[in-house]
Amino acid sequence: MLKNPLEFGSILVTGGSGGLGRALVRNFTAAGYSVWNWDKNQPETVQSGESFVPIDLASAVRVREECKSFAKNFASSGEERRLIGFVHCAGYGGPYHKITEVTLEEWDAIFSINLRSAFQITQALLPILSTQRFGRLIYIASSLSIKGSALSVAYSASKHGLAGFVKSVAAEWGEFGITANAISPGYIETKMGIREDQVDDHRKKILSITPTKTIADPEEIARVASFLLSKDSRYVNGANWAVDGGITAI
Repeated sequence: MLKNPLEFGSILVTGGSGGLGRALVRNFTAAGYSVWNWDKNQPETVQSGESFVPIDLASAVRVREECKSFAKNFASSGEERRLIGFVHCAGYGGPYHKITEVTLEEWDAIFSINLRSAFQITQALLPILSTQRFGRLIYIASSLSIKGSALSVAYSASKHGLAGFVKSVAAEWGEFGITANAISPGYIETKMGIREDQVDDHRKKILSITPTKTIADPEEIARVASFLLSKDSRYVNGANWAVDGGITAI
């Protein structure tokens, strides 16, 4: 639930059908917001107040078309349809490769979703938000936007780029009442895409390198996003919040 919720309006979420994305959508709709969920995959259950838009965020053409439609929709709507903010949760990790093995296609696939789509959507929404003189932009980065990791060069580079993008947006648009911040989670209790017989070993490794010896629940990350959408976050701008149990502290 949002703390000190702003007047009801709409929030655009990318990647709202996955584990963390579902937690975001649940939190926002429970607070009374209309949520637009842009995702390639349809959620198992569409929440009351949620509008699902099937979209491949790796397609620059498709994203551009949907952005035009979305912006036109809000340009012709009344105050009751006010756009509160944008949460970029969509992300793609890609295969684990040494840098010498990463193909250009893999590199482009990761950057297209993690960074390029964030740029395209932000660019389309800024005229709406600046006219309102209010907006909250939140980007789900990663602990790998703060540190590096072997075998994840493209993913880490894309998330470092996203963190830098956030700072520039914050510096450029803060005077219009728009804030931009990143959230960098560590390990989250979601489907990790590993074989069933490897789950226990994988968890043990994660717990061994996390100072709190815990793995985050998606709801914990969603609550941080909820705060950044609230009035209480007015002076938080250009930050990259590490919500990782202390992984980036060591």
